[in-house]
Amino acid sequence: MNEVREEDFYTLKARRLCAACKKAFNHTAGKLVKQEIESTEALRWETYRQWADTLLSRPDGNAKGSVELDIENIHTRAVERITLNPKFNLRQNAELYYKKSRKGKRSLGIIEEKRNDTAGLLKKLELLLHECEESLQSTMPETDRILRMETLDHRLAELGFQPPDAPVLQLRETDGAGVAYRRYSFDGWNVFIGKTDSQNDELTTRFAKPWDIWMHVAGHAGSHVVIKRDRNSAWPPKEILVKAASLAVWFSKAKHTSYAEVHYTEARYVHKRRKSPPGEVCLQQHKTLRVSPVSPQVYFPGEYAA
Repeated sequence: MNEVREEDFYTLKARRLCAACKKAFNHTAGKLVKQEIESTEALRWETYRQWADTLLSRPDGNAKGSVELDIENIHTRAVERITLNPKFNLRQNAELYYKKSRKGKRSLGIIEEKRNDTAGLLKKLELLLHECEESLQSTMPETDRILRMETLDHRLAELGFQPPDAPVLQLRETDGAGVAYRRYSFDGWNVFIGKTDSQNDELTTRFAKPWDIWMHVAGHAGSHVVIKRDRNSAWPPKEILVKAASLAVWFSKAKHTSYAEVHYTEARYVHKRRKSPPGEVCLQQHKTLRVSPVSPQVYFPGEYAA
């Protein structure tokens, strides 16, 4: 199992997604080649019917052992070399060609429809692969890169291909300076809380993954809160959200109020504007909880030091 530095997480994700897109593209291109061969074969249905008629018209009907035969097509008067099954006589070979003719005529429309669908899918995969390769060279903000990766993942899935698994990364519970975040655990849900504005930035833009739950008190300065969760897993139960939100209020300027509103959303919807002050972010969408501030001492008696 590979471990990667967190700063490499999205680069590795982009590379894996590019590899998945390329694999899907090559698979689809191979499928299209096979369908084009099938289409070419089906288009020969009329020729196969003419060959069958010609074989039945020949007086030397017993030609077992022959693998090829030069015949004059009774419809076109052209001399053509056809392949025979050496185990069968001419009548039996004629029946084989009649069967191929009927099959080709019957399936031609279906094969053409499938071939057109595959060609259209191949164009979409080519575009997706191009966009994925561009994302590797992108200098866009990290939150935008997160959204882009999620979008490309979703589009690949919509085209019927399994997106790559997220790279395994070593969980770093400290900021860039090595200072640990506040960490609490409620029934197996790990909650991380920043201590300073710069650590809030680190927690939100570097530590949190797009599917983690992010929280902050509305209208007051305070700590950013992140609830870790597995990708594509269910949201934390409401009681966990309420407990984490109450800690968000406690570690904010709203600590001495009776109630405060806490915004929460998936981290993918939290953006940091270019050149904005440390700790300042904007939300693309969010929900709100109204909770009271609660000290960690209430949840963890004797374990919390102020």
